[in-house]
Amino acid sequence: MSKENKSSKIDRKTLIYAAIFAVASYAVAASLALGIGAYAIGILGYFLDPVVTLTVPLIIISVGIQAINKKFGPLLISLISAVLYIILPFLAITFLVAGPVVEGVSRLVGYRSFRAVMINTTLAGGLVGTLSVIFGFMLLGVPHISNLALYLGGFTVLYFVESGIMGLLSYYLGSYLIKSGVLH
Repeated sequence: MSKENKSSKIDRKTLIYAAIFAVASYAVAASLALGIGAYAIGILGYFLDPVVTLTVPLIIISVGIQAINKKFGPLLISLISAVLYIILPFLAITFLVAGPVVEGVSRLVGYRSFRAVMINTTLAGGLVGTLSVIFGFMLLGVPHISNLALYLGGFTVLYFVESGIMGLLSYYLGSYLIKSGVLH
């Protein structure tokens, strides 16, 4: 079997890492969402909830992609996340859309370099933040907000900037964990 065929299969380590990082991210995101309760603020909560959940949970996902370091890693993490979020269909759909996009981009830029981590994390977080709001509006109803497009545009920029910052933190955390031998 050639090396290319081997790397295009999903092995046991990849599946285990994807499950561990997806579940850990889900648990932290649920804790943050319930603990902060941004969704309870009202109309602005629609936009603030992703700001809260694009912190530590996104770092966990990004480090997971670095740890897996091969094809299908981002896709597996997003599929497992979609299953975990099935109770909130707008989030499940978000992961089903964002996952393949990040998978495709990661095949072009890689998984562990500074550039790769920044691009993958920024893209994943920005898409998940923006799409979760859009799909939430589609499935739960659009709130009556004047200048809705302006809010969505402003928060989309915020989601991508915040995700870039989390990408920076993820790169250094992931590099440390890999170099120290905690992850390999």
